[in-house]
Amino acid sequence: MADPMKTTRGLPVALRASVLVFLLVAPVEAALGQDDLPAAEAAAMANVETTDGKQFAEALEKGFGREHGRTIQQCAKGSKRADLSDFDLFLRVDGTGVVDQALVMPTTTLATCVAGKLRGWKTSVPPHAGFWVQVEVILKSK
Repeated sequence: MADPMKTTRGLPVALRASVLVFLLVAPVEAALGQDDLPAAEAAAMANVETTDGKQFAEALEKGFGREHGRTIQQCAKGSKRADLSDFDLFLRVDGTGVVDQALVMPTTTLATCVAGKLRGWKTSVPPHAGFWVQVEVILKSK
């Protein structure tokens, strides 16, 4: 059995192994955030290509409008100099209808606040678990 305190290149073997594990895991943890946006967008677009997916997305958008107008107002009031630009939300809904991940584009203070408040939102049950849906949030009339 190798001695874990044996050194190679100035570091104990055990320490080098833990550093290597950290370096391999760190990118995975970073990929769980906004870096998933292109994949989420592609999945949301594919999901609305099906009849069930399109019906679910339309129902979720209506529910969002009814239930989260106040959320947007609270986030706008709570942030100094809120950027009132339109934004897109990409919501991943689990098999029980709960939003378990929310991403935004662009990442304004207001959009990020709204996304943070949507995690845990209970909506209807999607066609399948891990269902991505896009919600366009238009804040001003054109």
